[in-house]
Amino acid sequence: MTNFITKFITPEELPLVIEPDNKNIQLNEFHNLLRSKNDYFKKQLLKHGALLFRNFPVQNEHDFTSVIKHLNTGEFLNYIGGDSPRNKITEEVYTSTEAPPSMKLPLHNELSYVKNYPQHIFFYCHIAPEDHGQTIISDARTIYRAINDQVKQRFEEKGLRYISCYPLNSPIMNAINKHHKSWVNVFETHDKQEVERKCEENEIFYQWNHNDWLQISQVRPAAIEHPETHEKVWFNQAHHFDFNPKFLGWWRYIGTKLLYCRKHTLLHDVSFADHTSISRKDLYHIYDVLDQHTVYFPWKKGDVLVLDNVLCMHGRAPFTGKRRILTAMTGSGNPSSAH
Repeated sequence: MTNFITKFITPEELPLVIEPDNKNIQLNEFHNLLRSKNDYFKKQLLKHGALLFRNFPVQNEHDFTSVIKHLNTGEFLNYIGGDSPRNKITEEVYTSTEAPPSMKLPLHNELSYVKNYPQHIFFYCHIAPEDHGQTIISDARTIYRAINDQVKQRFEEKGLRYISCYPLNSPIMNAINKHHKSWVNVFETHDKQEVERKCEENEIFYQWNHNDWLQISQVRPAAIEHPETHEKVWFNQAHHFDFNPKFLGWWRYIGTKLLYCRKHTLLHDVSFADHTSISRKDLYHIYDVLDQHTVYFPWKKGDVLVLDNVLCMHGRAPFTGKRRILTAMTGSGNPSSAH
């Protein structure tokens, strides 16, 4: 039976790196290892929040899917309801975000703004970035402890309201901002009644605005407990939903203010659940904490990164040149029925 070694490649000891002791390991042997040591890998994932399988024979999206199946962390989830720009590769696998490569995507927990978020998220490196482009990570338990107590109290007591607006089809919007999805793309249906059904089932408030624009809002907590370890974690995307200069940079921020001059077209907005505003000072404090605790590690072709989506946050560093990272999610239920 194939054995393996574990090590760390960052000072923060995140992620835990797992490598085979046999450089000529075959894919079926990797599968056998995942099955035979499944309990061990899951315990380490709960302890560290992130595992990086390196130097195993994973060569394409199908190998990637097979690895996830053998880890057996739950059902595959689709991305219906999520509005990050990405392409669907197979029924289970998507590209990682297609947001402009010059943008840094801050740390976050995937789909933390929805009722049925994924419990695990996986990344596979098919083409390692030529320059930067790391999938940045951080321990959400550490982030929770590092947030200022007063900020933490405000966020936890009030909760968060996430607001998104999507057109039916807007050639002007597509020409200016191709990453602003239509509600057809978000919900993968042209049927307005089907959209409404999914919203009603999953605690999503909705309203139809001028020219078939859809506005949805969701009330979610700012922090939660992990369902197994019961550890408290920072679990929200308030900083992602507020379009500010720190997130976008000044030129993009000015362009965004001009593009979204009408409130009902604004892609994202956020407030406390009681509709009161979140101060930019608080949001900038959160950015500072995230930056201070960001972990960078270099991608290597064939890497498979496994994250507990509650314990470990992720994001993306800016990059230039080629980069192809694929992603998939698992959980106890399908978000397609939850969004």
